[in-house]
Amino acid sequence: MVAHTVVDTFEPMETNRLRKLQQPSQIETLLEALISRSELLPAGAFQVRDVASVPQGLRRIANLATQKGRVWSCWAHSFRTWLFTGEMSLAMSRERAAPVLQVDLFDEDGIKDSGQWMPDRAGKWCRCSE
Repeated sequence: MVAHTVVDTFEPMETNRLRKLQQPSQIETLLEALISRSELLPAGAFQVRDVASVPQGLRRIANLATQKGRVWSCWAHSFRTWLFTGEMSLAMSRERAAPVLQVDLFDEDGIKDSGQWMPDRAGKWCRCSE
């Protein structure tokens, strides 16, 4: 029996298949997989799903991301809050034969990180080298 991984389901990355993955709900699912399968947040962080519960400065960023066709995911732990925004990079996904997300990470002080991420064959998300 052959085990299939996240990446196997995306090969080859035809343009039509990538366009389907670019739907906001699909990108949101991929972004949440990246966040939950990486070590970007401390243990015990929880997702803030209601935009009204997102701190005001981060809420503006979330709303702007939505207006630009990007998705967002907000997480909190203790007195800290993080906002991730993301979009699919069609060109990089085609080149790497796997979904590649352009992700920006914000906290209350502003942008903390920006980069491209993709799942490896085991389904673990890793940062793409430039």
